[in-house]
Amino acid sequence: MTTFTYKLSSYHNFLEGFARFLGIATTNHELRLPDSLGEGFMKAYSFNGIDALVYNMTLYKDLLLKREKDGSEFYTLNYDEISSLTGVRLSINDETFSTEEHRNSYLYLTSSLFEMDSLLQKEVPVKGIRIFLPVAWLKQYLQISEKEDVLEQYIRLKTNGIWQKMIDLETRTIVLDLLSDQSLTLLAFQNRVLRMVEIFFDWLYKEMQLHPGAKPLSRTDILAARKIESLLTTDVTVLPPTIREMSRQFAMSESKLKKVFKTVFGLPPYEYYQKNRMQKARQLLISGNYSIKDVGYTLGYSNLSNFTLAFKKEFGKLPSEVLKEGK
Repeated sequence: MTTFTYKLSSYHNFLEGFARFLGIATTNHELRLPDSLGEGFMKAYSFNGIDALVYNMTLYKDLLLKREKDGSEFYTLNYDEISSLTGVRLSINDETFSTEEHRNSYLYLTSSLFEMDSLLQKEVPVKGIRIFLPVAWLKQYLQISEKEDVLEQYIRLKTNGIWQKMIDLETRTIVLDLLSDQSLTLLAFQNRVLRMVEIFFDWLYKEMQLHPGAKPLSRTDILAARKIESLLTTDVTVLPPTIREMSRQFAMSESKLKKVFKTVFGLPPYEYYQKNRMQKARQLLISGNYSIKDVGYTLGYSNLSNFTLAFKKEFGKLPSEVLKEGK
């Protein structure tokens, strides 16, 4: 499996970076996979301050697309369509959504302030649309006043589970047009993208009114959770600070720290740390450059039996099985 790691500033930049990663060239903001890598295309568009990306392709090798969190704040509206129940795994800050758990066509919203991984499996057709939305757009479509905060609303929506929309007939018709290999004029493409955005946010705004929920976390608490997450994941080869140490550092009680972190990232702090630790172990094993003993000791396990048990609990496989897969 190969990994393409990127920070998203625009989909044109993403497309050019992805093309360089694959060792191929783009033409008119379009990438076409050569027969040696797979089949299909990826195209980037820009209009009225919005970036969009469409892709319809099949890869011949497993590929992990890893979007790193960024200090600049923006949001993306995403559409994914998978032709196999095991074709993709989407992970947002280690909260994993597979097509075995959800229907295989949906719209969902993500934030640049959080990491996002998409694991595309070989020989499985994948289709998708990504729409880059600046904060000003979200304020407009969520009807958020100048005094309200987009990030706070996003976390509230995600916590209440209303950030993901199944596809209706009109949206599916739009998607078919956008994912077609036939060239659309920029105006036709723009009209369809804007209609998709309108459909999603009309639905989302209505859901917000139906599920007002609890008072959203403050931006200060959300950003503190991000800093705590960085402490837990920057170096998983060493033990992280204790809850007590972090509560002192961020001037909040231990109970509030755990509650805020779980609200933002979906897991308690140390469970989140452990999942990242196991992901690192898996990456090292797949690389083929390290033995099981090397990986276990690198991640701080003095007892390799404990490492093996933790690894199998996370992935349902022994380290030796994953090591063989990487060879």
